[in-house]
Order: sequence, then C-alpha cells, then structure tokens
Amino acid sequence: MIKSMTGYGQGEASNNRFSAQVEVKSVNHRYLDLFFRIPKQYSQLEETLRQTISRRISRGRLEVVLSLEEFGDQERIVQINKALLQGYLHALAAIQAELGSDEPIQLPQVLSLPGLLEVDEPTTDWDDLHKVVAEATTLALDRLEAMRAAEGQRLFEDLQEKLCVVDNLKNEVAQIAPQVIVDYKNRLRERLGELLDGTTITDERFLGEVAIFADRCSIDEELVRLASHIQQFRETLSSKESVGRKLDFLIQEMNREVNTIGSKANNVHIAGLVVNMKSELEKVREQIQNIE
Repeated sequence: MIKSMTGYGQGEASNNRFSAQVEVKSVNHRYLDLFFRIPKQYSQLEETLRQTISRRISRGRLEVVLSLEEFGDQERIVQINKALLQGYLHALAAIQAELGSDEPIQLPQVLSLPGLLEVDEPTTDWDDLHKVVAEATTLALDRLEAMRAAEGQRLFEDLQEKLCVVDNLKNEVAQIAPQVIVDYKNRLRERLGELLDGTTITDERFLGEVAIFADRCSIDEELVRLASHIQQFRETLSSKESVGRKLDFLIQEMNREVNTIGSKANNVHIAGLVVNMKSELEKVREQIQNIE
C-alpha cells in the first residue's frame, strides 16, 4: 500500500546511563534528504541515525532532532592549569608594578580568569549510547511510518476515485470516436454536393478522402495506451514498494495520450471530455507529489 511522505514520530529510550529522545518530522521531497539537530558533543551519532533511517525511508525531507540526558554519580575531576596560573600571576604582578599599586590579589579574581580550571569529563561509552539512540530512533520511525501509512490510505482512496473518473471519460471518448468519421462523411458529402452541383464525383475518390481523414483523426492507439496506463497506475497503487516516481512517470504518459487525443479527434464533444480528463489528471498529479 502506498505511503504519504508527510508525518511525525517521536521515540524515547534509556538505560542506567543515558536517556535519548528522537523526533522525526517528514515532508515531501523528490529524494531522501536528511537534516539533523544533534548536540555538538554527540555529533558522531549522526551516522547511527542516518543508517537507521535510510534502511526504512526511501523518499522525503526528514528533520531529525536528538535530545540526550546523561545521569549517574560519575565524578568529574577538576584540575588547575599551573603553567597558565604562573603566567597570570606574573602578568598581574607586572600590572601592579606599572600602576604602583600594592593592593593584594584576591582569590575570586584569580579563579575567574579564563582557562585556569580544567574539567576532565568521564569517558563516554559510545557503544552503549549508540544502542540507546538506535532504539529511540526505531520507535520514532514506527510512529512516523504509521502516520504516513494512514495518510497513504486516504490518498489511495482519493486516487482510485479520480482514476475511475478518468476511466469513465475515456470510455465516453471511445464511444463517440466512431461517430466522428460518420459525421465527417456526411458533412463532406453535403459540401461536395453544394460545390459540385451538376457534376459528378466517383465514390472511389469520395471514400478515399474519407479514409484519409479517418486515418488522420484515428485515436484508437491513444485510447489503448491510455487504458494500459490506467491499469498500470492501479496496479502500482497496490505495490508495497516506493512508487512515487513511477506514478509520476505514468501520469506524464497519461497526459501525453490525452493531449494527442484532443489534437487528433476533431470533435467538440471529445474536446470537452479531454478538458475534463486533463483536469482530473492534474488533481492526480498534485496528489502523487506526496507519495513515497
């Protein structure tokens, strides 16, 4: 069954060290386009997210937001950059000498100097973190795909209705098409009768002119191809694979056949039906832009 490219999903997972939340928003796009919002210190997790998503989603622009919380009682070690401290003290002493000040240097002033205190963060267990993030991403994708599938079902039903309208219009054209030749034959005979009053024209030549017209305005091949495209479209709608691009190609081919029918048929009633078919096909084309 077809899927929409529009959807939203959120997933959470945690263990004794990390809690991860992943949000995925999806809109239509010609290809798979991934955009990530990840805390800078965890940027290497992008590849885990990318691989997990690419295995399940083939088209759409996805915005992926990762939020992480680390908890536990792991101690942070704070160290003094002694070389930097000596440099600061020498600089401060030089400033006092230059200003002729004997005011003592206060501890808060020293501690506020940038880079003086260094914090050693505990080692991150990346394997453990990757597992938590992958689990949260999988849950988010499950919900995203559920929403895309529900929207896809609505698109499927709407497209089937519009396709039935196009099919019915095609059948009307097929019924009218033979009458086009008959009408032309009658009009030609009347006009020739008026123009050649008192003269004669052989039936062979008359029928030859009718045959030339019939060949020029024949739309049998276009109707057959249009029927084939409609059938392929219906079958593709029921496919379990990504079908958006194929449907887009089929709708282009259907429009091509309808345009040819309109230009060849030379009949006002068929021209009206062609306009209606093109209108329905345009509605179909707009809908399939959101199919994966």
